[in-house]
Amino acid sequence: MKAPATLLAVAEVLAWWAALLVLWLMLISTVHMLEWVVGACAAGVGALAARAGRRAVSDR
Repeated sequence: MKAPATLLAVAEVLAWWAALLVLWLMLISTVHMLEWVVGACAAGVGALAARAGRRAVSDR
């Protein structure tokens, strides 16, 4: 991957991560530090899966 492609990939994963973390925090009732950590980890996994899924569909 070239540098611009890598930068775009990182930006995409960060955008997915931020969107999924906000969704997680909106859906829980209490916001404690543990919820932030669990939400951030779950959003990270979801962001990587979303990028992989998008690449699988668009790289045909």
